[in-house]
Amino acid sequence: MKSTSFVVVAALFAVAVPAVAAPKPPQGGRLSAAARPTPLIFGQGTVVSGKLTGQNNGGKQVTLAEDPFPYGDGYTNVATATTAANGNYTFPRQFPPTNRNYRVSALGEQSFTGVRVMMRVSFFVGDSTPNRGQRVGFTGFVAPKHDGRTVLIQRRSARGAWGTVRRTLLKATTGNRSRYSTSLVIRSTGTYRVRAGADGDHITGTSRTRTLTVG
Repeated sequence: MKSTSFVVVAALFAVAVPAVAAPKPPQGGRLSAAARPTPLIFGQGTVVSGKLTGQNNGGKQVTLAEDPFPYGDGYTNVATATTAANGNYTFPRQFPPTNRNYRVSALGEQSFTGVRVMMRVSFFVGDSTPNRGQRVGFTGFVAPKHDGRTVLIQRRSARGAWGTVRRTLLKATTGNRSRYSTSLVIRSTGTYRVRAGADGDHITGTSRTRTLTVG
């Protein structure tokens, strides 16, 4: 009799306790990010874009944050965007003045990219068709300002290799730039360029080439 009572009570208890629904699996997704172009020349812009994959990935807010050189001071939010129906997103064009890392975040996902900024180097010559043995002025600017840094005047050899023929210092001038000025005695036709070496906040910048043709 005791056994029959226990079975009845157990059956009633089983009916009284509602079943617990199994948890739904998370709707996972992946977030991609890329900055283009990189590297870029100081003053140019870059666009960070990417895609959020997974279910219901359209209409989601995506946040762009940056951590500029010297890095490690934390990320600061700089822009937001909304994903398209297919999960694609594009942030407004950024104009980074220095090297920096970017972090993109959405729905708990994160993706990292970055951009490297070359110094802008201009290059002018006083005479592109000098006489043999004539002294020719080499001038220009490097942006942003890097007063006191060394720039290299380089000449291309017959084999195509570049060699440094003069070093000169950058000096203060107006605006966010530095200037350089030097001169060379030109004895034969040659092609020249100017390079401003990398530092922590920028990578090496190279001017356009100039060919001096000896008349």
